[in-house]
Amino acid sequence: MARSVRNSRPATKLLDHIRELRRRLLISVVALIVAGVAVYAFYEPILNLLRSPLGAPLFYSSPAGSFSFVMKICFMGALAVAIPVIVFNLIMFIRPAFKEAIPLKRVYSTAALSSILAFAGAAFGFYYIIPGALRFFAGFQVDGLSALISADSYLSFVTNVIITFVLIFQLPLLISFIDRIKPIKPKQLLKGEKWVILGSLIISVLVPFAFDLTTSLLIALPIVVLYNLSIVIVLMQHASAKRRAKYLYPTFDLSHMPASTLSISDLSFEDLVGHEPTLASSMITTSNPSSNGRPGVDIVRVSSAPASVEPAEWVNRIHDPIPLDPRARLVSF
Repeated sequence: MARSVRNSRPATKLLDHIRELRRRLLISVVALIVAGVAVYAFYEPILNLLRSPLGAPLFYSSPAGSFSFVMKICFMGALAVAIPVIVFNLIMFIRPAFKEAIPLKRVYSTAALSSILAFAGAAFGFYYIIPGALRFFAGFQVDGLSALISADSYLSFVTNVIITFVLIFQLPLLISFIDRIKPIKPKQLLKGEKWVILGSLIISVLVPFAFDLTTSLLIALPIVVLYNLSIVIVLMQHASAKRRAKYLYPTFDLSHMPASTLSISDLSFEDLVGHEPTLASSMITTSNPSSNGRPGVDIVRVSSAPASVEPAEWVNRIHDPIPLDPRARLVSF
């Protein structure tokens, strides 16, 4: 019976995680639907904004092309609006994986920061990368050929650029989360910076919307800057953790201890006899091993105080003095 209960616990845990995942996904989907309905009322200004870097009309080649284009715009807008809700539910789902409990205040601030970084990445891609890439492509027009850009192709191009930089700008939060799950040494991050620079240059060459040097450098630059920002965030987290540890587990400077403080290395029961005459008439100590094989101290009642009592051998082996409160009356092990 006990074995069946033990075997059922992992299954129960898995079911709990599945239920939690389903609940978080349902909330995110509902948020997307509500945001999509709200964005539908403003799809025309959004369309004009997306088309502004091109400066040319768009075309569609299927009967449902216009409907499909509007729905894609609504989905993109809904995703941008619902980013805080999605990030919040993602953090709440992975929250039990952290060693220290994450307060709700920190969850809210992280979701807000993730949204700010996402909008900053989208704005950087839209206002700097897309115009530069379009100018580069326009420079290769050939006489006798006119550009007829479909709405779906242009929207896919814009979407790829925006999503790429939304993900890139989440780099500080990603490294911060990894550091909270498994602490990272800042020296390791500094040593890996050269590989980050090399990787950013490789990414800037491989993306399908950057073929000129200026656009490639504009793609690589934020990756390097955000990585260095991540190092600063990790340093701040480690400093904050040290302050909390110092507050919870303070260290004592023995050189400034008052003279009345007792230390185990200097303690003998003869001293206790001298300081506490009321205890002297009621105790005697012998060094005997305890029931578990460890050295211990036995205390028995006697009628008169002993002349002197030597400390047990194990007391002399203690090198680090342990400060005690001056009001301590008896220490036993």
